[in-house]
Amino acid sequence: MAAQDREIVGRGRTAEILAWGDGRVMKLYLEGSSRDYVRREAEVSRLAHRAGLPAPAVYDSDAADGIHEVDGRLGILFERIEGPTMMRDLGKRPWMLIAHSRRLAVLHAEIHAAPGEGLPPMRGRIEWSIERASGAIGERAQQAARQRLRALPDVRQVCHGDFHPDNVILRRGSPMVIDWGPASAGHPAADVAWTYLLYRFAGTPPGTPTALRLLLALVRRWSLGVYLRTYFRLTGRSWADVEAWLGLIAILRLADGIPEERMRLIRLIERELGGVSAS
Repeated sequence: MAAQDREIVGRGRTAEILAWGDGRVMKLYLEGSSRDYVRREAEVSRLAHRAGLPAPAVYDSDAADGIHEVDGRLGILFERIEGPTMMRDLGKRPWMLIAHSRRLAVLHAEIHAAPGEGLPPMRGRIEWSIERASGAIGERAQQAARQRLRALPDVRQVCHGDFHPDNVILRRGSPMVIDWGPASAGHPAADVAWTYLLYRFAGTPPGTPTALRLLLALVRRWSLGVYLRTYFRLTGRSWADVEAWLGLIAILRLADGIPEERMRLIRLIERELGGVSAS
């Protein structure tokens, strides 16, 4: 059966998720996607699942790297996890906001307790992003970022890299986490900083009325506060630990090239590291 005849069960910026029968889904990337990029996601997803983390299984193709090819597009075949995402469930049951925010923190803390052996180091991704940011931030900020990174502890725990309520599926029994492509071995506080930036800066769909945007912003801040307080209580970490990574993770997120976030990220980097040129 061709890809266009399959049921689409999800869609993101880089791929579509298609029903593939037999309790499986195919994450089919957009045309032109790099094989190295797809291979990396498959590799880290396998590692996460084999380590006993809440990650779906990966089913390899006969290709040497296990990557599938469908209608000229690259794909990864995953175990299908039944259930709504945490975000979708909140849309139907908004009274679950506090409970889900706490559950998000518990799940993140459990992931961070696992050693990151075998995963690519987060520090390498940050170093690459600092060098790539030369067109957006000044040399002083780049130098400050390099110095900050050298000064921070080189901890290597499992970090998901894109942890938020829409990447948590509430399956019966226990939640599962999807989209492990950006996973790395790094400092848990840096991973929390990424989640913080998602909560604060991620946009709303085009055309959302102003009143609804303001309401969503308030709800996000409330949920973020519950998540952070719960996470800090569980782990013994503090806001100071997260804040130390905030400017660096903002540079890492800047590399994603999301236009609506660009100026807010640059202002944050200026506040945290200084010397930024917003040209």
